[in-house]
Amino acid sequence: MLLALVVVPAYAVEMEDVARDAVDHAGLLPADVAMLEQADFRWRHLQTRHFVVHYERKTFATRVARMGEQFYDAISGDLPALQDRMDPRRSHIFIFRKPRDWQTVVANTPGLEPWAASFVRGQAMYLQEIGRGKADKMSMLAHEMTHLVVNRFLTVRLPLWLNEGLAEYYGEFAYRRARGLTHRERNVFKALRDRTPLADLIAATDYPADPAEVARFYATAKQLVGWMLWKLPREKWTAFLTRIMAGERATAALLDTYGWTDIDDLATEFADFNR
Repeated sequence: MLLALVVVPAYAVEMEDVARDAVDHAGLLPADVAMLEQADFRWRHLQTRHFVVHYERKTFATRVARMGEQFYDAISGDLPALQDRMDPRRSHIFIFRKPRDWQTVVANTPGLEPWAASFVRGQAMYLQEIGRGKADKMSMLAHEMTHLVVNRFLTVRLPLWLNEGLAEYYGEFAYRRARGLTHRERNVFKALRDRTPLADLIAATDYPADPAEVARFYATAKQLVGWMLWKLPREKWTAFLTRIMAGERATAALLDTYGWTDIDDLATEFADFNR
């Protein structure tokens, strides 16, 4: 993969520490408020333009706050003429450092897959501080930030493949963009040989039961979304999302907007990209 480091201006993010009593609870679900009030956590609070970060260790929280705003700009920039419907309310990010604390969160969150490393629910992100290094941690943040930003802008629920495909796409590219890295598209979107069949991917309403299938599902969704964003006309992407926002069924809007006869027609063209 050929990468070039580009010198970019420092990204200035205004942030401030806020007292617990000053934290805005607007938009939080009862379960999020309960987490905020748990005595087991010595939450401290850092506030930016769009987010409140709840943390116990400030070094990582400051990075999350700064990169979160950068990711917000990168992700929202690809949404077609949509307004942040939550503004001026802030979304919330809870950071968990200890594995046992995270396991408690997983056990107490109905419907959450046991393999979940982090997740977004409404206007709150539950972020586990894991990964081998800074890039891993920020890629996970970018993935979850995609879900959080989408929830701020969209009034409809995206199909699973599109929701996770976008998050995987930005999990890689939002961090690179924030660091001033450029790349050649074919070095990034190499042929994906082991793919979830597109008919299964697009029809899915829940995650596969097998963790190995989950990884393949995510990889295929990322490749499909990346192909649509990189290789196909951007105006069609805008039209597709606009039709979803208007309440059209996602699969019908996808096929009609891009001119595919059916899923098999889409799969054939997608297979050509993956050669």
